[in-house]
Amino acid sequence: MRQDKMEIKKMRTVVFFGCLLLLFCLSTLAPALAEEVRQPDLAITAVTPFHFWSEKYDLPAGDPWFNLTNYVKVTVANNGENKTNRSFVVTLCANDDEIGSERVEELLNPEESTDVRFEWVPKGEEEDPLSWTDTAEGAICTYTDTSVEYTLKAKVVADEDGEVLAENETKQKVVWNGYSADEPLENLVHGEVEGGIIYSTGDGEYRSYEDGDSGTDDTYYDINYDLEIPGTGTGSTKLARLYIYYTWAKPSYKAPKMSVRLETPSGNSYDLKMERSYNDIKGDLGGDRYAWGTYAYDIKEYVKESGKYRVSVKNLNYEGSDSEFADKYSFAPPAILVVYEDTAAPKREYWINEGADLLMSKGGDEESPRPCGFLSLEECKNTATFLGDVDLSEVKEAVLGVVSAWGGNPVDVWHSYLYFNDEELGMDVYDGYSGSCSKEMGGVLMHVGSDYAQLGIELTDVKDYLESENNEVIQGDDGDNMMPTNAFLLITCENGDDNEPTPPNITAWNPIESVVNSTEDELRTFDISVNQTVEISWQLNGTQVQTNESVTEAEVATYTNTSAVAGIWNVSAVATNTETGLSARHTWLWNVTPVLNATPTPTPNPSPTPAANLTPTSTPSSATPTPLTPSLTPPTPTPTSVPKVTPTPALTPTPTTTPVPGFELPITLCGVLLAAAVVRVRQARKKKK
Repeated sequence: MRQDKMEIKKMRTVVFFGCLLLLFCLSTLAPALAEEVRQPDLAITAVTPFHFWSEKYDLPAGDPWFNLTNYVKVTVANNGENKTNRSFVVTLCANDDEIGSERVEELLNPEESTDVRFEWVPKGEEEDPLSWTDTAEGAICTYTDTSVEYTLKAKVVADEDGEVLAENETKQKVVWNGYSADEPLENLVHGEVEGGIIYSTGDGEYRSYEDGDSGTDDTYYDINYDLEIPGTGTGSTKLARLYIYYTWAKPSYKAPKMSVRLETPSGNSYDLKMERSYNDIKGDLGGDRYAWGTYAYDIKEYVKESGKYRVSVKNLNYEGSDSEFADKYSFAPPAILVVYEDTAAPKREYWINEGADLLMSKGGDEESPRPCGFLSLEECKNTATFLGDVDLSEVKEAVLGVVSAWGGNPVDVWHSYLYFNDEELGMDVYDGYSGSCSKEMGGVLMHVGSDYAQLGIELTDVKDYLESENNEVIQGDDGDNMMPTNAFLLITCENGDDNEPTPPNITAWNPIESVVNSTEDELRTFDISVNQTVEISWQLNGTQVQTNESVTEAEVATYTNTSAVAGIWNVSAVATNTETGLSARHTWLWNVTPVLNATPTPTPNPSPTPAANLTPTSTPSSATPTPLTPSLTPPTPTPTSVPKVTPTPALTPTPTTTPVPGFELPITLCGVLLAAAVVRVRQARKKKK
C-alpha cells in the first residue's frame, strides 16, 4: 500500500513538471504566435495601362495604342499591420497571355505601396483602319473600327512557394493612334532630266470654313501663280502636279468634294479631275474624327508655257446633300509642282514623293508637356525613301526639298525636326507658315507667296549626307502638329562620258496605279512618256498588239483597247532606243470583269485601238493573247462605333489560414512522461499481486 502511494506521488510529480514545462513553452512562443497572426495583408489596388503619363501635372493618361510601346502600372499595397518580411513576385497577363513578371525585394511597411511597371506592345491590324475610294471630285472614306478590348490581370505570388497573395484585373480598349507616323510619303516618280524642279503656292492663303472663306463654301477661291519655266520652247514639261492640302473635314470620317479649275496663260480653262488622294485621321481618341489629306491632280498636259496660271477651288457639298463627303473643310494654299526640261541645264536625277501623314506628339518636356497626341517624337517621324542606287563619285550637288502643311509654327517648347539618313539637319527649319519666302538651290526653286499660308517649306544641301542607296528623309513632329506632304531629291551629276549611251527612262505613265480595273468592252487607255526618241511596243500577256515608231520626248505614246474580255491581262509598254538597242519597260495588271447579265465570250480576242491623236506610226498586231487566271478582290472595311473603357473593381483576396508551429515538442514530452508514469504504476501493482 505504501509502495502504491509512493508510485502515485512520483507520477504526480512527473505530471506537475510536465505541465510546468508546457506552460514555459507557451509563454516563450506567445510573442511569435501573435506576430504570425498579424502578418502583412498585400493587395493590388490598381492596374493602370497608359502610353504617356504625367502625374506631376495631373494630366490624363493617353490610352494604349496598337503597335507602339505602352506601359501597365501595377500598384501593390500593404494593408496589414506589420511590415512585409519576404519578397514577392508580380505577374501581368493580357487575355491570359503573360506580359511579364517582376520580383519585388522591397519590404513594405503598413499602409505603404509600390508600383511595378511593365512594357506592353499590343499587336493591331496591319491595314490602316481608314480606307477610301478616289473619284474625280474627291475621296469617299470608310473607317473600320479595329479596336480590341483586353483583360489585364495582375497577381502577387509568394516568392518561395508560389502561393497567390493578391490579384486584380481591369478591362482596357486598345486603339489605333493616327497621330503617329504611319503614312510614309510614297514615291511618285524617279527619273533623269536636263532641267530642274519648281514648287509654288502662288498667292494662296489658308482658307477656313469657320470664317466662311470662299473655297470652303459654294463660291470659288482663286489662286494665281507666276511660273517662269526655263527652257520653254526648247525643252518640255516632264511632270506637273497640283496639290490641295485639306484639314478639319466634317463630319467625322468624311473627305471634301471639290470643284477645281485651271486657267493657263493662253486663256484656256480646264475642269480638273482628282487623280489620287492621300488621307489620314487621328484615330479613336478624343472627340470628332476629322480627316486631313492631300488631293493630287495631273496637270502636265496644261502646263507648257511660262506666265500666269490661275487655280479656282470651291466646295461642291456645301449644303451637305451628298452624305458620302464632308460638307465643311479648311485648306492650305494649293501648290503647283513642275519638273521641267532645259537643254542648257546639267544632267540631273530626281525623285518626287507625295502623301499626307497627320502628326502630333505630346511635345514639350517635364516642365511643359502637351498631352494632345500622347506620343513621343520618335513615334512621330514621317519617312520618305528615295529608292535606288547613287554613284557618289559622280555627284556634284544634292538638294533636298520638303513640304509640311501646318508645319513651321513653333510655340514655346513645341518643335519640328528634319533628318536625312539619320543625320539631324535642324530644329524648326520650315519657312512660309506666317510669311512669304523663296528658296533656290541646285536646280530647285520653292516659293510661298502669301503671309498667311500656314504651310512650311525647306530646301537644303544634303550632298555630305548622301548614301549610295535608298536615301531617306524624316520629318519629325514634337508638338508642332503638322502634316508632311512632299519630299523632293535632286542630284546634279558631274560631266561624264557623253558618248556612253544610257537606256531610255519612262518618266510618266497613266494610269499611275499598277493594278487597273474595268469591265468587258469598256474603253481603257494606257500611255507613257519617255526621255528619248524610241520605238514603243505594246504587249498583252507578252504578245505584241501595237507598235509606235519614233516617239519623241515631247510626245505621249498611247494604247487604247475597247474589246478585252474578262480575265487578268499583263499590259506592257516596252520603249526601245533603236540606235543604242537599250530599252525600258512598264507593266500594268489589267483586271477585266464581265458585264452584268452579259453572255461571256468563250475565246478572248482583244483588239487594240490606237489613240486618234497619236503622232507616231502605230502598227497593231493580230495576235490573240490569253488572259491570266487570278482574281482580285479588295476588302471592304466597315466603320463601327467606339466603345468606352470599363474598368473592373479591385478583387479582394481571400485570406488563408496557416497553422501555427512550435507546440509539438512540449506536448510530446508531456505525453511520454505521463505514459511512463502510468506504466510504472501498473508494473508496481503487478509485483504486489
